[in-house]
Amino acid sequence: MKTRIFSSVLLLFVIGSQMHAQSDYETLQNFKKQYKQIEESIKNVSSLDECDIIAGKIDDLKNDFAGSKAMLDKALYPENFESSFVKINAEVKSKKKDFTQISTLSTQVASLQTQVSELNQKNEELIKQIDELRTKSEKDQATILELKRLVGLLRVNINQRDMLVRDLVDSLLVEFIKSPQNLSSKEQKTIISKVKKQNLFYNIERTIADNIQFTKVTQMTADDYSQMKKQYYHFDKVWKQVGPRLSNVYLNTKQKKSEITQIDSLFIQWNHQINNGIWNAVYNLFQERNINLTPFNSSDAFVGSVSSFIDGEIKNLGAKSKDESANTFRVFSDDIYSKTIEQKWIPVLIENKMMTETQKAIIDSKIEAWKNAVSSSFPYWVFIIAGAILLLAVLFLLRRMKKPSIQTD
Repeated sequence: MKTRIFSSVLLLFVIGSQMHAQSDYETLQNFKKQYKQIEESIKNVSSLDECDIIAGKIDDLKNDFAGSKAMLDKALYPENFESSFVKINAEVKSKKKDFTQISTLSTQVASLQTQVSELNQKNEELIKQIDELRTKSEKDQATILELKRLVGLLRVNINQRDMLVRDLVDSLLVEFIKSPQNLSSKEQKTIISKVKKQNLFYNIERTIADNIQFTKVTQMTADDYSQMKKQYYHFDKVWKQVGPRLSNVYLNTKQKKSEITQIDSLFIQWNHQINNGIWNAVYNLFQERNINLTPFNSSDAFVGSVSSFIDGEIKNLGAKSKDESANTFRVFSDDIYSKTIEQKWIPVLIENKMMTETQKAIIDSKIEAWKNAVSSSFPYWVFIIAGAILLLAVLFLLRRMKKPSIQTD
């Protein structure tokens, strides 16, 4: 009888242990699953509000599994219960910090209709502050770097806004692709409703205008211009597909037809502003080093300006000192052209068909000719003195040869 009781107790203990082990395993797996889901949510978070929601889920997870803390401390090695939540809370805090910084400087991209102008104004104000601080002493360098960082954030936000507007146009293009060339009255009403709801014309005009203004108030690098050119090409290509179809939709609406024509004009202005910005940036690189080229705004004018300057320098080799001529060549060829223009700007020009390889070759040959002329040049007064000495030597020898010899008895 005792043996039977003992066996029954032992069986209950084994079953209880197995159930407890199974319960611990399920608890651990459930914890890991929910923890992993929160980690993925943090990676994909897209707003400050989502960060707050995730923070609440982390608190709920910690409270739900607080009773299993001792078991989880062992099972999560080398982490433990507390360190796991310290880690995940730090990730949320970092995300919240990023979104807080951006939200103080920019607007919600989704509210384009009311916020775009404010974003652009903030950007202009930051650029003005940077320009003002540049004139101050070195102790302000940290502030300048911070302002540059903020401008970078705003540049990112403007790009994000532009992408959203392009997406709006893309979605409209999809509507046209699905529909036949000649839209029915119902289909036209659907398109008009969508354009109105998205405030499409305003958003496109505002996007282009902001990008034009951005090039005016910001010192852009060659890479910046290259990126903006790509944005322009993509946006312009999609608009060229959508614009004519919209013209047909609004065939009997003069005001909307006028807006479509205005957008066409803005695209031309945008491209013109980018091109002018690139040529001005190249021209200023020379001006900053006191290389006074004739102003240019095209590849032909650029080649002509460079050629004219180099021809003048070669012509004046004898009029200036050798050191002055050599220094001008070094600044032009080595410091400006080879290190900056040839490496950074000419690839952008050629990539965007603003300059040809043949035109680059002309400039390269001009610089090479200038280099040879500078290397072989020698002050003219040296030749004059050498010639005079040689002439005197010849006269002296001739005189001695003509002098009669004295005979003696």
